[in-house]
Amino acid sequence: MKASSLIAGKTYFRLTYADRDLTMPGVEPLVFVGQVTEEGGSNGFVFQDTSSYVQFGSGLEGEEQHEDIVMYFLPESEIGALYDIEEVAGEIAEAARRAASLNYPRLTPPS
Repeated sequence: MKASSLIAGKTYFRLTYADRDLTMPGVEPLVFVGQVTEEGGSNGFVFQDTSSYVQFGSGLEGEEQHEDIVMYFLPESEIGALYDIEEVAGEIAEAARRAASLNYPRLTPPS
């Protein structure tokens, strides 16, 4: 994902993996609410959890922020870990293929 292609109000998906073989994906939907500059001068991109966005609207608007609003500040370097719905579906399909080829590995806790 390129930062220049982000659209305010659109949902993107942050993809993480629980294992090194990339067979156990975790998907978190986030709504892009805007680009901001922090007090220190660094630029970044603000995302909000989908539940609070639907309930309360953008956490960047208004004078008071509701306590249930969860905001994420991502620097441009982390935007590449975001996908649109079609892209995340493809990534999940690839993870399923990797899992099948590795006989559906399991996580093991440290001993």
